[in-house]
Amino acid sequence: MKTTRVFAFLLLVISSSTIVALTQVQPTDPEFKRFLTRFRAAISRNDHEAVASMTKLPFLYESKERDRAEFIRIYPQLFTPRIRRCLAKAKPLKEGENYDLFCGQLIFYLGKDAGEYKLLEFGVND
Repeated sequence: MKTTRVFAFLLLVISSSTIVALTQVQPTDPEFKRFLTRFRAAISRNDHEAVASMTKLPFLYESKERDRAEFIRIYPQLFTPRIRRCLAKAKPLKEGENYDLFCGQLIFYLGKDAGEYKLLEFGVND
C-alpha cells in the first residue's frame, strides 16, 4: 500500500513537471531570440529611442495613433519601472506567428512587421 502511494506521488510530480516544462517552451526562432535580447536590453536601459525603433509605428495608445515623437513622449506612462522589470523576465508565449509577453494586466504583442520583429501593440489581459 505504501509503495502504491509513493508511486502515485512520484507520477503526480513527474506529470506536473512535464506540464510546467511544456508551457514554458523557449522560442526557437533565432531571429526572435536576437530581437528579444535587444528589446530587453533597451527596456532595461530605459532607452526610449531604441524601444521606439523596435516598435511598429504608428502605435495605438489610449485610442489614438502615436507617431515616433508621441511614442517617445508616452513611453514613461507605458513602460513604468514595474513593467520594465516584468518585461525583462517574462517568458514569451508563442501565439501563431507572434509572441506574447504577459505583465500583470497587460499583454505585449511582438511579431513581424515588414519582415522584422517589432513591438506590435499591447492590450489588457482579460
